[in-house]
Amino acid sequence: MPLSTPPPLFLFDIDGTMLVTGGSGYRSFLRSCSEVVGIDGPIDGIHMAGKLDRGIFQQIVDTYRPGTSAGESDRHWREFRRRYVELLELESRDTSGWALLPGVRGVIERTHACGKLALLTGNVRECAIMKIRAFGLEDYFPAGGFGERNITRGELAREAYDNACEHFGVRFAPERTYVLGDTVNDILAAHAIGAHAIAVATGIVTFDELAAARPELLLRDFESGAQELFDYFPC
Repeated sequence: MPLSTPPPLFLFDIDGTMLVTGGSGYRSFLRSCSEVVGIDGPIDGIHMAGKLDRGIFQQIVDTYRPGTSAGESDRHWREFRRRYVELLELESRDTSGWALLPGVRGVIERTHACGKLALLTGNVRECAIMKIRAFGLEDYFPAGGFGERNITRGELAREAYDNACEHFGVRFAPERTYVLGDTVNDILAAHAIGAHAIAVATGIVTFDELAAARPELLLRDFESGAQELFDYFPC
């Protein structure tokens, strides 16, 4: 008796792909940096899009507090992480500046109807859940990979994929796995695990910059590109 084909797996980024938080995450990040390691003001030259929270924090420490030992850096990270989550929770009590991006809910509902969903995000777990919970989406994403460690986005994609396989009890086929994101790092992460890269130009990375990274599908947004997206998916 032939084995059944596993369902497709859809790995979703959060910030700039599904939603925006009106700067809440950035403000919380900077304030926690100020309180924990005494770094005030804007973080010049350190771009956060498509990166992992742990890696961003380490880059900030290396840049602004050179000579910090690995042990001290790890201690700072634990303190920073705790405070960052607390500060974002305070910000999340007023979500008037938060928004689900156009077409996102329809994409989530469509992919959920034909496959399995998980997160692939640079956010630490608590912040990721906080953001999607604000829009009633947390039940769609029971598994995923999060920005808890200083690793590459490709390594995070592997963690998200393996976590989804374990959670759902299915070995998903890489050729039926889709990474949806708004940065070049999301595209590279998809290709690192043999998955399809679905790029959407709703973040700070331009359409042309995304195109240069050669995603399998590139959309300006999920609303105008919905039909093209649904035609591409195997469902």
